Amino acid sequence: RAGRAGAALFALLAAAAAALLYGSRPALDGEVVLHGLRSPVTVSRDALGVATLAAGDRLDLAQAAGFVHAQERFLSMDFHRRWATGELAALLGAAALPQDRRVRVHRFRARARRLLGELDAAERGLLEAYAAGVNRGLGALAAPAFPYPLLLARPRPWLPEDSLLVLYSMHLALQGGRWQYESALAALAEEFGPAVADFLAPVDSALAAPLDGSPTPRAAPLPGPAEIDLRHVPLDPARLPEVRMPWEQGAGSNALAVGGVLTAHGAGLLANDMHLVLTVPNIWFRMHWRWREDGETRKLSGLTLPGLPWLISGSNGRIAWGFTNANIDSQDLRPLADGAAPARVRAEPIAVRFGADETLEAAADDWGPLVTPDARGQQRALRWTSHLLRGAHINFRRIERAAGVGEALGLFQRSAIPGQNVLLVDRAGNAAWTLAGPLLDRGGRGGRRPAAAATTPPGLLPAADYPVVRNPPGHRLWSANSRHVGGAAFALLGDGRYAYAARARRIRDRLRERERFAAADLLAVQLDRRAVHLKPWRERLTRVLDHPRVAALTARHELRARLAEWRGRSATDSVAYRVLRLFRKRSHERFLLVLQTRLGSRPDALMRELRWQIDGPLDRILAADARHFLPQGVRDWDEFLAQALAQALEELTAGGRPLSAATWGEYNRADIGHLVSRALPFLGPWLDAPADPLPGDLNLVRVDSSRFGASARMAVAPGREGEGLLHMPGGQSGHPLSPFYLAGHADWVAGRPTPFLPGPERHRLRLAPSEH
Repeated sequence: RAGRAGAALFALLAAAAAALLYGSRPALDGEVVLHGLRSPVTVSRDALGVATLAAGDRLDLAQAAGFVHAQERFLSMDFHRRWATGELAALLGAAALPQDRRVRVHRFRARARRLLGELDAAERGLLEAYAAGVNRGLGALAAPAFPYPLLLARPRPWLPEDSLLVLYSMHLALQGGRWQYESALAALAEEFGPAVADFLAPVDSALAAPLDGSPTPRAAPLPGPAEIDLRHVPLDPARLPEVRMPWEQGAGSNALAVGGVLTAHGAGLLANDMHLVLTVPNIWFRMHWRWREDGETRKLSGLTLPGLPWLISGSNGRIAWGFTNANIDSQDLRPLADGAAPARVRAEPIAVRFGADETLEAAADDWGPLVTPDARGQQRALRWTSHLLRGAHINFRRIERAAGVGEALGLFQRSAIPGQNVLLVDRAGNAAWTLAGPLLDRGGRGGRRPAAAATTPPGLLPAADYPVVRNPPGHRLWSANSRHVGGAAFALLGDGRYAYAARARRIRDRLRERERFAAADLLAVQLDRRAVHLKPWRERLTRVLDHPRVAALTARHELRARLAEWRGRSATDSVAYRVLRLFRKRSHERFLLVLQTRLGSRPDALMRELRWQIDGPLDRILAADARHFLPQGVRDWDEFLAQALAQALEELTAGGRPLSAATWGEYNRADIGHLVSRALPFLGPWLDAPADPLPGDLNLVRVDSSRFGASARMAVAPGREGEGLLHMPGGQSGHPLSPFYLAGHADWVAGRPTPFLPGPERHRLRLAPSEH
């Protein structure tokens, strides 16, 4: 009897779980009554789940977009707003407390409420209509949205301010921790002096490919032994595993554009792949919108971000636009004056699910909130553009209607998004680059190291002072997170830790190879895997293959053969690429560990922050045979490099494994998981994307790594959207029973183009206004 009762209970629980799972599926067909609509909206979906919304006006379209986003992606929306406000622990428990504490000091909930009140009526009305659609989308489900029953929670209603919190979450994701770079430079300058700090963290490299053709800022001279001498610093191999750097993540992106003189149709042509942490479902949701306004039908196509009622990247038929993270200096630190107390201390209650709530004392002065103390334990305040938004227009509503590049430039510059490079083209054939979002106005003061305690807080730079590159000679534009301009413009933007310039240079060089472009040609550039930056490392590796430290390793013979046949690209079956990449990485880590050891108890953030620039300084050190940078007990640089190569080979052949098994694809496998499986790993086999081998890498144009990469790749010309291309990982829907779960993911893995516009209709849902 007990067994039968147990089986019956199990069957009952399984049936209840199935009912909840099936009941939370998004509506794809039929009709749903939506209170607040003025006229019907149709929502059709193609085979990939790309949603086409056709509405009578923009407010109805915003409500319908909220409805669809909520049914397909509410967990992602909720995560973004909670992350921005430091409210994750209220859903996930005490494990999220460290993240909540870090974020709560920014008080983005209060900022979002203030910003909402300062928006004009049209912008605010759009957010209100969208929020109403979100809540009606949740209410139309037969069961709570997936996966809230698994979390034993219910979705919290959406507020108009929550959309602004999603916007702030992107500020955090793209630029939230950039102040740590400034802190690392300060630690170097305090220990070795400013000249050594500038040498070890240069603002640029010999690979730079700025849009304006400006020269690389004069490099700091190679420091001599009197300034820095590491020959007495031990290199402790036992510490190497604990300092390995998280190379698999960063905030970047690629964008490229050509003017109409280089296309058959005369319109400009744009490509964009935004590099972000990859998840199932994807961060973006593909949509095509149609509505009537000012006597004409408006059409927008591209990528939306669930939680926001605007198109983030795509085309309005007249212009097309895309973004890359600007890596400008948007954050400044200032130490508190000696003996000074914070001007304000606010109690921030943090709710903790299944645990004790706590109260965080968020301190701030007139500069900004106080952040983690520096290496000497000194409190510092943070000045960040994201704290300074006042009465700002989001401006995406206006960008939707922009008729050309000239009009759109100013709208992007005055928008409230985090500092971004924006590339845009129009139907008339124009192409341009500028900065989008707020920029700090330091009045000529440099921002690479913390300001003096008495420094006046900087304000925001007027949009009229933003640099612009429009229709340059050659009619080609490229952007990959490195320096874009020089001279006075560069001084205005500052250095927020520019990315290694190899990607930008390779994009530029590929664009110069052709005189005519179609969308497929730009996709081919986006998928480029040539590793030009590894050429000097190949020469170094070849030189030390016969070093005594390596000569005893049998794997070196196969490596020599693999190098001889290597064609300079990453590939899933490439052994040579994997060894070269690991050899370079271990060399960097060993050098940075020596620096870290020399700095003693200073924070390991130095290791994370300098990894992006260290290749250039190390190149100069090796070229000069500067032995005062060698660690204790290492005779010369060949021995240093041989040790790094031996370490790499020993790792790859551990346990007697043949080197031939150590392919790039064996290491670089997709680990793209659902948000739920990260918390409940046993669900991974049912929810996560396949562990496909990926051919790209972080310093290549095609950016692929296990959890980070191109969150979408698109190529489109405004007015020629039917010829455009777009694919993305992770799929459209976050519900595992949806036909669109992981739909299109295999095309992204293979680099296959899928159409920019939706395909034939497979499902149609009618959202009908209420009669009352």
